[in-house]
Amino acid sequence: MNKKDMRRSDWCRILRREYVSRDCQMYGIRGKESLLVIREVTGPLVVHDPEAVLIAEKDYAWVQIALEGLPFWLTAMYDAQGQLIQIYFDITGGNRFNDPENPWFADMYLDIVVNSRGELYVLDRDELDAALTEGAITKDEWDKANAACARLYAYLQENRESVTELCGRVYRELGEQLIST
Repeated sequence: MNKKDMRRSDWCRILRREYVSRDCQMYGIRGKESLLVIREVTGPLVVHDPEAVLIAEKDYAWVQIALEGLPFWLTAMYDAQGQLIQIYFDITGGNRFNDPENPWFADMYLDIVVNSRGELYVLDRDELDAALTEGAITKDEWDKANAACARLYAYLQENRESVTELCGRVYRELGEQLIST
């Protein structure tokens, strides 16, 4: 399993960044929200969801939301004009807050994308299956990842507009906070 942190500190592609975070609480669950603004990169990052989508370039921004005890991590990606590109959910082996300034998660391979048109996709089932076959995860972890993905997918089918609005609010508020610091 890969370990990913909120600051994306291991991401060599980013040469210069701005970052702000704050504690949050949603539905009685504590967590952390952050805004990472990419100021300079070694090169653009294009992913396929299933179409080619540019998600990291100069002045792009990523909102991240992680809540304690939940098996997913939200990343909303915005272009340089502030337009939502996609909302990406990593299914996780839990979100860790032992470093309150830089939470992290163990990536469980499986992901859900809500693209800019509101369409939902589950990605990387093959990676989850390969991790089980190779012994990188247990059958119990595989079951938990699939169950978490199914629950989140069902929730997003009914609530993607409110999730999109939440991401937009956090983007605006943390962007204002970043400007004032």
